Parts: sequence; C-alpha cells; structure tokens
Amino acid sequence: MNNDTSNNPTLKQVHENYHLLESADFVIPNNIRLISNVRFSEKNEISVRYIAPNFFIRLFRRLPLFFSFFHALQIFFSADSQTIILIDGSDKAVWLFTGCLNRIFFFRKRTLFLWDIFVEYILGTEKKIKIFPFLKFKTKWKEYLARNALLSYDLLVQWSKKQVSSHADYYRLPEEKLFFLPFKSNHSNSSKLRQYDLHVGKFVFSGGNGKRDYKCLVDAVKGTDIPVIISATDPDVRKTIEYLPNVIVLGAPEPAFAQLQAASQFVVIPMIHSGLKGGGETNVCNAMWHSKPVIACCNMAAEDYIIEGETGFVIPSGDSELLRRRILELWNDPERVAEMGKKAHAHVKKNFTHDLLTLRLLRLAMILGDEKNSRNSTQGD
Repeated sequence: MNNDTSNNPTLKQVHENYHLLESADFVIPNNIRLISNVRFSEKNEISVRYIAPNFFIRLFRRLPLFFSFFHALQIFFSADSQTIILIDGSDKAVWLFTGCLNRIFFFRKRTLFLWDIFVEYILGTEKKIKIFPFLKFKTKWKEYLARNALLSYDLLVQWSKKQVSSHADYYRLPEEKLFFLPFKSNHSNSSKLRQYDLHVGKFVFSGGNGKRDYKCLVDAVKGTDIPVIISATDPDVRKTIEYLPNVIVLGAPEPAFAQLQAASQFVVIPMIHSGLKGGGETNVCNAMWHSKPVIACCNMAAEDYIIEGETGFVIPSGDSELLRRRILELWNDPERVAEMGKKAHAHVKKNFTHDLLTLRLLRLAMILGDEKNSRNSTQGD
C-alpha cells in the first residue's frame, strides 16, 4: 500500500462506534476504487464512479426485472479485485441480482457493500409473474433468494440498531457484517429547504405514508381542541384517517410538506411496529432540522435519533394514551418547545446531515477494501 492507514479505525471498532469514521486524521487508502448503482456528488473527498445503464439496458425500461438484472450484470463486470461495489438497497431488484451473481461459483467474487436494505418489501404476498402467469413465486422462495443474496455481501448498513438485529436474526446473518449508521435530514442538503423563515402556527404536524399509525394519533387528540394537520400524499392512506373537527388531512408534496413542518409547533410521527425495518428516520431528522421537537411512536428507529426529553420523546408504537399526555405536555409549554427545538436543530447539524452520511458510508467502504486487501496480501505471502 502506498499510504499509511494503520491509524484508521478497524471495521470492528466502527461496529462499536460509528463516530470514529469522522476523524480528521482519516487516511484514504490508495488503489481502491468505488463504483455504485447510484450517483454520488463529485464534491466528496472520496470519488465514486456511477455505473449508468448503457443503451442496451435502457431498452428494457418497461420491463423492470430485466432492466435491473442487466444493470446488475453491468455493475458486476465493471468491478475488479480492487473495486468495492456500493449498492443502494432501495433499488430492490438490483441489490438482489447483484448478490445472487456473487454467489455463482464460476464468477470471480466481488466485494459488495449494501446500504438501506429493503428486503421485506420484496417478500410481500405470493403473486403470479406477469410474463409467466402460470407460475407463482412463493414467499419461501423469495426468502431463500434474499438470504443467499445477503450472505454474499461483505458489509450491510442499516439505519437503526434494532434493524441490524432484526435482519441478522431473521436471515441468520453474522451480526458483525451488519453496521448501524444513522440516516440524514434531506432538507439540510437543499438550499431551498434550509430553514424557513415562517411564523410558527398554532398546530401540530404529522406526515408521511409508509407504516404510519394515524389512528393512534387521531385517538390521542380526540376530544382536545389541539389543531392537527396530517399530510399523506397516498390517497389510500388518507382514506383510513378518521375525520375530527380539529384534524385536517391533506396531501402536501415537497416543498409544501417542509413548510408545514417548519411552521408547526412540533411534529408527531406515529409508526406501526411491523416487519424488519422501521421508517420515518428522514422525517424525524427533517423536523428537528427545522427546530421542531419530535414525538415519535416508534419501536424500531427513533431512539437512535431523538434525545429523550431534550429533542423530543420516544414512546411505544400504538400507545395513544402516552402520546396524548406528551402532546398536551408540549402544547401547554411553548417555552419548552422552543428550547427543545433549538437543541433538536443543533443535534441534526452535528450528527444527521447528508454530508456526514456520505462521509461515513464512503470511509466505511474504504476500510472494508483496505482490510480485505491486507488479508489477501497476507494469504498471498
């Protein structure tokens, strides 16, 4: 190796404390390339080559499975022994195909790094395949494929400690391969969504579509005179919300969603506890970025983002009685809300920005490549 990385943290150390990735003394290893299925900013200290689907692959845009398979092949064959393949798991089929390709014995194995594992969303119910209507792809087959794909990854990143445990347990994965890195506020990275200079309104805000338990929130504010605005852009989600005189339900896309967050007294994020993943991490971080305390009904992720009693409260999913008490507690104490909001913004700025997330991810990938090279070199000797 052409540079001394001996003072960099090890994977084992980062597994225990991700803040070690932020060291000003971090040395970027030589001879390691990063490629990805998504585009990273060129301003990062570590460059990542985006593997854009070529002309042939783009012909299959109307056939998502074929498009993803060929894109995974293209990414796979763009790598060599010095390359780390970074895969964004929100591209559900690409991470699955890439992992499965790495299990095929006649291919040379690649070094794979997966973040944001959306495995539970590919399981779902047993459905027929459109192009082969006589076949039904059973859930147990999906689970088998998913586990084999996950096993072929060298490192997997999730957005909460409990998500790490849930995936390790369900898919019988070595827990040392799964890392917790916190997610980000995406409003903090947009010049249009920095912080709105708006008059704070007399209302509580809640929003989002995925795994939201709006029944819990509605039950909590029923019989009060506290105005609540709920934004859900999915019409099917809006239909499930009970009408109350003090609850307004609408579908506000960005930037209106951020404006409502910024203008509210505080934000409530009620999550259903289900599956392997949590949700709402970005929503929590965005609300705190706008100097809003957050009350989160969440059993999976919120405790890794909210400082209890200082930047908000975390309560068990579905506990409408405790949620009601916390809402009334903040609603009747505007001075405390303002103080908690200041701490919330400082907390996000210090820990949960887009730039910090990218720095942690790319440095972690570099440490993975460096350690793998060192092991290969030792075995070669």
